[in-house]
Amino acid sequence: MKKVYTDEFISWVSQAKQILEANDIACFLKNEYLSVAGGEVPFFENWPELWIHDDGDYDQAQTLIQPLHDVRKAQPEDTPTLPDWICVSCGETNEANFSLCWSCGLILETD
Repeated sequence: MKKVYTDEFISWVSQAKQILEANDIACFLKNEYLSVAGGEVPFFENWPELWIHDDGDYDQAQTLIQPLHDVRKAQPEDTPTLPDWICVSCGETNEANFSLCWSCGLILETD
């Protein structure tokens, strides 16, 4: 058995698992529910992990999930940063990732 992928978010690890299973590589998750132990153990030790049963599948597994690695690593830097916006109704400043004013509930209109 070998670990082939780990991430702080179960959604990425699950996606990698689906890729391997679709290619008939037997695999399983570890630490799937360990996030509840946060604070009791170092955070990176309770991240979900994807393991394969047959060590001989390791190279193929890495090749198959490499695009997932690339997308995951590219996201933070490649995501465009939008400016905060000011609500035209109440004048409150809202963070760019919100389309609803947290103060008055006005929905940001985009063109």
